Parts: sequence; structure tokens; C-alpha cells
Amino acid sequence: MNNCKIRLVEERDIPILFEHLKEFLETPNASTTGNPLPLFEDSKKFVLKYLYENENHEYDKWYMVINDEDEILGNVYIKKKNIISYHILEKYQKQGFGETSVKLMMKKNPRKTYFAVVNMNNKPSIEFIKKFKFKEKAFIFEKTNDS
Repeated sequence: MNNCKIRLVEERDIPILFEHLKEFLETPNASTTGNPLPLFEDSKKFVLKYLYENENHEYDKWYMVINDEDEILGNVYIKKKNIISYHILEKYQKQGFGETSVKLMMKKNPRKTYFAVVNMNNKPSIEFIKKFKFKEKAFIFEKTNDS
């Protein structure tokens, strides 16, 4: 397994996080697939709110995933409602960085229970989250006015 570490998101990460979001929104069957890309300014406000008004933000802790050369590989976060999320850039996937970074995040943020929301068609993510002993608990149904 490759070495990686996590560090808290900083203001200088805003442009990088926006690029990660672009890739994530284009990932087939990701939990956000089909959502429109927000404007950069809106994305920036979201990160700044996390950094400077965290009491009013849904994320509890947000980390950049980096390797030994300080290259950014992705990001992981845990919401205040104990929902974890992870995105490793495609070129770094299937190299152990996701597993290591999620383990590190959970170790730094112990909870009695964790949750993960995964698209039911995202087989790789389902298999990934099961490595951590997550069990399927519910189905979420969606209805939009255009469907």
C-alpha cells in the first residue's frame, strides 16, 4: 500500500478543490453525478464558510490527501452527521490511497457510528466502503419535477 497522509483543507486549496469537484461530478455513478458544476465563486464561498464559519457548515473536518512528495491526491471529509465522503483523483485510484486516507480520517475523528452515501450503481465505491465493514442500511429514492 502506498504511503499518504491527510492535512486539513486550507484557503490555498480552493482552486484545487474546484478542479477535484469538476472531476468528481463527471465520475460515472458518483453520488453527485449529474449535478451541475457550481460557479467558482460559489465553491470558494463554500470552502471559506467551512474554514471561517464552521459552526454553520455541514462539514466537520475536511482533509486533503497528499503523498510523501506533497502531491495532492484527493480529499476526504466527515460531516457533522457522521457521513464520510472520499474522492481520490482518478489517476491515483486503486493504489491504496483511498483506504489509507479514510482510515486516517476515521482515526482522527472517532465516532460511535459512521455513514456513507454511495450511488447504488457505483460498484467500485460499494466494494470500497465494505472494506471498512459498512453495511447497507437503506435505499434513498429521489423524485425531481422534471422526471
